[in-house]
Amino acid sequence: MRKTVKKELFLDVGLEKFKSQPSNYNLIMKKKVLLLFLILISNVIYSQSYLGTITKQVNFRAGSSSSDKIISSLKPQTQIFIISLETDNDYYNIIDINTDKEGYVHKSYVKVGKIVNKSNESVFSPIGQSSNYESEVKIFNNTRKTLTLKMNTELYYFSAYETKNISLNPGEYDFRASAPGVIPYIGTENLNSNQGYSWQFYIVSR
Repeated sequence: MRKTVKKELFLDVGLEKFKSQPSNYNLIMKKKVLLLFLILISNVIYSQSYLGTITKQVNFRAGSSSSDKIISSLKPQTQIFIISLETDNDYYNIIDINTDKEGYVHKSYVKVGKIVNKSNESVFSPIGQSSNYESEVKIFNNTRKTLTLKMNTELYYFSAYETKNISLNPGEYDFRASAPGVIPYIGTENLNSNQGYSWQFYIVSR
């Protein structure tokens, strides 16, 4: 009888541990899922771009510190494009929409406005196969303004009504097209190897 009792106690204890394990496991998993969700939400918020306004006169600088070169002084109500809410030394990386110049201002002088959504349309139109491995893109600036095009980290400049051919490694590109007095146009494009593309930049008045 003693042996039987010992076995029953062992089984009971084992069952108790087995029952409590899923409860702890589920709790841990819920915490991990919640943490992952919060990280994803944070990443989405900080990777988005916004319109904004300057609240007080502030120095517009080439870098994210008070010792960096001053590009200009921005007056209150100046319209800006905030590239991301992620700060560097409490400075936002912005574009002064009026001049299309990129730089930094301290976040305490900025009022964040509406989100600027990425375009969900493909703007680079395939125009046929290319003999080169790289993607070849023909870009026409169909405006009287100077165009600045950023493809990931590379910048390209176009004079009024200028056409340029650029070669890019195949892959995914975050692009931003901007010009003085125009809200930047942003999106993502996938470029294939041995493929030619064309894109025409023009301004839509709303």
